[in-house]
Amino acid sequence: RKMDINSKLKIINIMSGARFGGAESFFERLAISFAQNQKIQQKVIIKSNKERIKKLQTVINDIEQIVFFNFLNPLCSYKIKNSIEEFKPDIVLTWMNRASRLLPPKKIKNEIYVGRLGGYYDIKNYVKCDFLITNTQDLKNFVISKGWDRKNVEFIPNFVSNNQISASKIYPTEKRNIICMGRFHHNKAIDILIKSMPFLPSFNLSIVGEGLLENSYRNLIKKFNLNNRVKLYKWSNNISSFLNKASMLVCPSRHEPFGNIVVDGWAHKIPVIVSNVGGPGLMVKHRFNGLKFEKDNVFDLVEKIKTLNSDDNLKKKVTINGFKTFKKNYSEKVIVLKYINFFKRICKLCAE
Repeated sequence: RKMDINSKLKIINIMSGARFGGAESFFERLAISFAQNQKIQQKVIIKSNKERIKKLQTVINDIEQIVFFNFLNPLCSYKIKNSIEEFKPDIVLTWMNRASRLLPPKKIKNEIYVGRLGGYYDIKNYVKCDFLITNTQDLKNFVISKGWDRKNVEFIPNFVSNNQISASKIYPTEKRNIICMGRFHHNKAIDILIKSMPFLPSFNLSIVGEGLLENSYRNLIKKFNLNNRVKLYKWSNNISSFLNKASMLVCPSRHEPFGNIVVDGWAHKIPVIVSNVGGPGLMVKHRFNGLKFEKDNVFDLVEKIKTLNSDDNLKKKVTINGFKTFKKNYSEKVIVLKYINFFKRICKLCAE
């Protein structure tokens, strides 16, 4: 499809998605950024979700909701096909497995199908896609190892929103408030952080999220008599209200392809401690823009928390460098431009 040099890039942005999660939050941020960009005309198709629609409707006019967003609902595929016919997009951007599988098998107007991955999913879900976007270099390597042509796979990391950061904050003044955020899932290893707290008697811990392991975490907190120092909070769209009160952020994951919350920590000028796995393990340079500990090792985590807390110079160094890393690599302006440039490049490529 040949694009007029002055015409807007037309994008249909499709996600089923859970009620909350890293990919879902980034989808919302990117969709809102696209809507505010003068170079883009966007239509959004999502699984019905009151909170998500309320957030998106503040800036996006063209939104289609699907109640039963799955393969068993023939109306779902029909609505997507119908939207492509009516909107005539240059790009159809699908998030994760479900949206990518529900793409029409035949092109309607030479639109380009782009699948966006944030995890090590089964690649057969993306057979209809022309190009893929991954949010880590390691994921890109994984996709290529499964047979995808390297030229058709683009690595573009996530960005986090920084509009609620306290501008005057240089580095944390609250001495001993640890924060951890994410789904209550085995992969997130929040249990490791809770188990470290008996060895850190002068620290408080706030855990923000929700999920199936909530009762398991509450039992651990009770078992170690931590009720006064460890608190669980429901996930909030205003995570800044938690992050601005924290003195350090810990991401203890066993498995973490990207790690949005690490970038959130950097953006809020908080020192971060991460497990040496996946995205966080690659993004964090030890003692430069954060500290790393060996995954699943409670005592190594305790040691790193104590090291960071006792060394003000180290704390200041990793906080300042973390914020610089955020501004250089993970700011909204930088990442949205990468998306636009990639879309323009493949539109030009497919028109030749």
